Amino acid sequence: MSDRRTLRAAKCRIAEAYKTAVGERKVEPLEDGALVKYGKDGFDYSLYKEIQTLGNKLKLEYQWVAEDHVEILSSYLNERLSDMTFGLCHGTRRGAEQGWFTKHLTGHPAVIGTEISDTATDFPATIQWDFHDTKDEWTGAADFVYSNSWDHAHDPYKAFGAWVSSLKPGGFMFLDHGPNYDPKRVNELDPFGMSLKGLETLLNHQFDGIGSYVEVIEGGMHKTIPIITLAFRKHATA
Repeated sequence: MSDRRTLRAAKCRIAEAYKTAVGERKVEPLEDGALVKYGKDGFDYSLYKEIQTLGNKLKLEYQWVAEDHVEILSSYLNERLSDMTFGLCHGTRRGAEQGWFTKHLTGHPAVIGTEISDTATDFPATIQWDFHDTKDEWTGAADFVYSNSWDHAHDPYKAFGAWVSSLKPGGFMFLDHGPNYDPKRVNELDPFGMSLKGLETLLNHQFDGIGSYVEVIEGGMHKTIPIITLAFRKHATA
């Protein structure tokens, strides 16, 4: 089955699971963004995890980001950081990203990927984990945090808070962006969408005094679609 047909089938099955539990899609408007809500009354974590796991398994053969994109981000880090020892990649499905970062980063640091689905441990350097949470040993330990899956967050403030808390002083958080992150395209599997400007504003406001948006890194591609990456940096004294 082609990637396009696989994704279409996945979205149909996921939409059906959501509608059975909640009814019509519930979307909360945000400034420059939107967020799909899980549950009729309050937040239904079991529904969120069920849908994310189903989506993972239906798209398991689908690799969104390519190695050359990770190589661009690795070069960016190599030019700005030295003695890198640890990185985190969130929502990696098959674990490709962390392997490519380890390959292309100077010193070949340890890089761990997280994935909420129980398929996580089928892949190298990947743990089953909800990226909204953090481990004590990650706090202030990561030279970088990367994700192209931030649009899967049911609570972006909690997720970004966990990721920034993992950064060393001076460390970077990379968030990919492109047309598929448009707020108008949120759905049951990809509940969070925000414009690039909205994302920059959100991060600068949430982490005022801790870190800030640095710039947009260009050059990546998803097939024929350009990928840009928002770079956020934790202050060296944070």
